[in-house]
Amino acid sequence: MAKEITPLQLFTSYKKWVVNNPGIVTDLETITTWSSYFIAGKINKSPIVSELVYTLSKLLSLFNDRVIRDAYDGDFQHYGFRDQVKLWLTIVHYCEVFIELTVKNKWGNRGKWVATTLIQTFKCCSALILLYRFKELPIQHPPIPALQRKKFTEERESDDSANSYFTLKRSGRVLRRVDGAPPIALRDWQRVKIKDNKTTNIEIKDLVHAELLYILRPMVHLAAMRAFGTTAWKQWLVALGLDLASFKLYNRHMKELTYEQRIEISRRKLGFILYLLRSPMYNGYSKNVIENVLTSMSNKIPAMSFVCDPIIRYLSHWQDIYFYMWAS
Repeated sequence: MAKEITPLQLFTSYKKWVVNNPGIVTDLETITTWSSYFIAGKINKSPIVSELVYTLSKLLSLFNDRVIRDAYDGDFQHYGFRDQVKLWLTIVHYCEVFIELTVKNKWGNRGKWVATTLIQTFKCCSALILLYRFKELPIQHPPIPALQRKKFTEERESDDSANSYFTLKRSGRVLRRVDGAPPIALRDWQRVKIKDNKTTNIEIKDLVHAELLYILRPMVHLAAMRAFGTTAWKQWLVALGLDLASFKLYNRHMKELTYEQRIEISRRKLGFILYLLRSPMYNGYSKNVIENVLTSMSNKIPAMSFVCDPIIRYLSHWQDIYFYMWAS
């Protein structure tokens, strides 16, 4: 009789396969994620199904990233309180649209806004913990970004040879040990590359205030929508004002930020484009302009109709689902 494979053995085999084939895993994740976009409009309740596929693909990618990290950093503490907060924030980030669509389908708009308020409250409280207890700013979006797997594995493999060189005390020059050199066929005859582990510990009040404004913005915006209505200019201007105030404070200290921190600030600045797709700007001005531009492109370039026509067809639908979310 064939030996029965237990779930634990199957799980262990899957983790080994992920570690040994990161490229294939990444390709499969990408295909699954993109398939969620093609599902939209093709079947009944397609927004919920599409978001479910997208959510599962992102959660699987998050799990696979952790499997790869564990394989190379077995002694690294992944599960401290800080990491748990970031993990749950990331999970909520990937699941929130699916949760809101499901609740709306079951309990209507009122249920949707209750779910939205609870989710944003959780995200706000968790982000405040990261800011004030762990001095983390700016908080990445999502807090645990997708792992650059090729770069990560190359860095870890280079770290394995960290004891194969030494530094001269007077000149600071780095030399490779004789017994630490790779085989002749694999040598590149270049200088030893040492990973720079410098970090910047920033406790400038302006930066803390800037991040605080960014964290509180979704809650303030929800309160403004409750007070002024979802299509009023006041709630739109309140959110825009908080964003501008936050970036003004950050811009005063950009030189003190690390490269990764500046990248996150740049990503947030690109988010200003989404203000064109949020009510009431979208309903009053942007919608007609965008549709006219896409229609013109589709007429002038026939091949563009395959791209422009679906966008025109689903743009209002996407705007209703995604672009009210000020935390995006």
